[in-house]
Amino acid sequence: MQWNWRGKAWVFGDDVPNDNGFMPISFVRSQVYDAAVLARSAFADLDPTLAPKIAPGDILVGGKNFGRGNPHVQGFLGLKGLGVGVLAESMSRGPLRACVNAGVPVLVAPTLREFAQNGDLLAVNFETGLVANETRGTSLQLPPLHDLMRAIIGAGGGLEFSKRRLGL
Repeated sequence: MQWNWRGKAWVFGDDVPNDNGFMPISFVRSQVYDAAVLARSAFADLDPTLAPKIAPGDILVGGKNFGRGNPHVQGFLGLKGLGVGVLAESMSRGPLRACVNAGVPVLVAPTLREFAQNGDLLAVNFETGLVANETRGTSLQLPPLHDLMRAIIGAGGGLEFSKRRLGL
């Protein structure tokens, strides 16, 4: 897992839902788990033109309660398929754990949306929590995730982490 990321910021507001926000609920109902398939439909209910514009390494910057609602894994697997990292002002426990379990690098801290605008170039160290906005020449030190959560992300997600732990 590469912990140092550099990419374009995609800034979202508060209360962006997982279901019918990150991913149409139909993928949950049809039990689709392929990250590449899910990536093509990411954000379809918010902006159907968005997913093709996002490049691997880009950073989603969310407001408060980012990924709210049921922590269905499909939305977070779609983010993994896009190859993005996440910075959010807040995420409830379920969505945060679903994000980690999908293997999506994530940091959570207040006032992040004030730190970046759409299109800003961000450099993020998801291991240490250091975030730099290269466009504005500013930086923030965010609290890193717990070691175990970083280990799960580093393994590529909960399934791969469990396989490694079990020696499979």
